[in-house]
Amino acid sequence: MLSSVRQSFHSDSEADINRLINVKLSASYTYLALGMYFDRNDVALENFSSFFLERSRKEQEQVEKLLEYQNMRGGCIFFQTIAKPSRGDWKDGLDAMAFSLDYQKGLNTILLQIHQKAGNHTDPHFCDFLDKHFVADSHDTMKKLGDYVGSLTRLAASETHGPMGEYLFDKHTL
Repeated sequence: MLSSVRQSFHSDSEADINRLINVKLSASYTYLALGMYFDRNDVALENFSSFFLERSRKEQEQVEKLLEYQNMRGGCIFFQTIAKPSRGDWKDGLDAMAFSLDYQKGLNTILLQIHQKAGNHTDPHFCDFLDKHFVADSHDTMKKLGDYVGSLTRLAASETHGPMGEYLFDKHTL
């Protein structure tokens, strides 16, 4: 049944929103796995854990925005199976941050593809929604993760700091 509020909302955009909902839920699940990894008693890096748990919450908030937007535009929400994270164990903080940066780049690529399709379907409202709530945040997150990877790489390479560098990064940077 077609919604009475649906106007200029392409079926591809509706499908892309459902796809993005699933991708964002998977991202939240992945960041949750990262956060809980650093909360383990044998790892115990509290601020790494908090950083990743906050990213997980941010992804969940974005899912809620997508769900509300889908309903507002008159689309149908189709929940799909959420895949488990591709990893559950990381070597150290640098490994986790590098993994997160690569993961975020993949999320950004999907987001930009969806944005481009919305533009091709002449849907400025959807493009504006993506720009306002997702694109800037994605780029900010990639910048922050890139900065953290750079700092952790320098700390890990230092013979004087070694593993202590990761601990100090956790306490003073995150």
